[in-house]
Amino acid sequence: MELLKLSLVSKRYAADGPPAVDGLSLAVEQGEILALLGPSGCGKTTTLRLIAGFEAPDAGTVTIRGQVVAGPGRAVPPEERGVGIVFQDYALFPHLTVGDNVGFGLHRLDRGPRRERVAQILELVGLPGFGGRYPHELSGGQQQRVAVARALAPAPALILLDEPFSNLDADLRSLMREEVEKILRNTGTTAIFVTHDQEEAFTLADRVGVLHAGSIEQLARPEDIYHHPASQFVAEFVGAADFLPGLVTSAGVVTEVGVFGNVGDLSLGARVEVMIRPDDITFVPHRDGAGIIIHRHFRGPESLYCIRLPSGHRVHSSQPSSSMFPIGTRVRAEAHVLHVVTFPAAPRAGG
Repeated sequence: MELLKLSLVSKRYAADGPPAVDGLSLAVEQGEILALLGPSGCGKTTTLRLIAGFEAPDAGTVTIRGQVVAGPGRAVPPEERGVGIVFQDYALFPHLTVGDNVGFGLHRLDRGPRRERVAQILELVGLPGFGGRYPHELSGGQQQRVAVARALAPAPALILLDEPFSNLDADLRSLMREEVEKILRNTGTTAIFVTHDQEEAFTLADRVGVLHAGSIEQLARPEDIYHHPASQFVAEFVGAADFLPGLVTSAGVVTEVGVFGNVGDLSLGARVEVMIRPDDITFVPHRDGAGIIIHRHFRGPESLYCIRLPSGHRVHSSQPSSSMFPIGTRVRAEAHVLHVVTFPAAPRAGG
């Protein structure tokens, strides 16, 4: 069942400035977790604010549970939209206990039922017995759980999370991703979170929407976003990607590192740009090799090599961390591409 729908929503903060959100349309199903992924300034947070009701769209409509909550002549207040929010800095009230923070949105309940609901939610997020503590007495991960608990307490139709893990260190971030996903899945809560972290989006979300300049470039499953990007922007943003010139022939797409089949509906003779991921490239050292290693980046579990080809183009190759080839080594590079992804080549100078 469709729980949220945005139809051609636009928002501009300055009359003569670019739109923060530009004709954005999407739908979110009941129980789905959707990630909005993109660089700073692409419109992710503005989209959340439009859904929550903190901003009003200049055009388009926002519909929650079949009810238009924002649109021409319509503006349902945030507190009446059935939307919970987890802010980037958690926004806990420092003068209130954990229990009072979680129960803040339950003012319509009597004291007894409110106390029971708070205890139930704290148990759900793994913080039983923490109701009497204050935010400053908690770790960053515990504060985040309290923020999630506060958003869940009123049983909202939808939860919005704005860069929810950005304030945590790397190890805790990974742990909290798992914990928050478990909570959302166990409660069947529909959620939208915004992030600029590809790993975060791919780990948590059922679908990912990649935003660029206020518009959605692609909305699909994480696997499709990575393996079948809809544009060069998506290809570059969701993972390291190099692009090599290719020529479409009857034998396949001919490139400097190999010939790839499955040309699909590409026209023979067409010039294209072929996407190459680091895990597509292998190489072996050879004194007559045409490629030269010009960089090696040690990343712990892997080594990422940058290889300059005779044309001057560069490709990257992901190798085991034990791989230790020095800069300047000549290599023979080959590509083993499972999914051939091409984009139209830019027009060459002079025609």
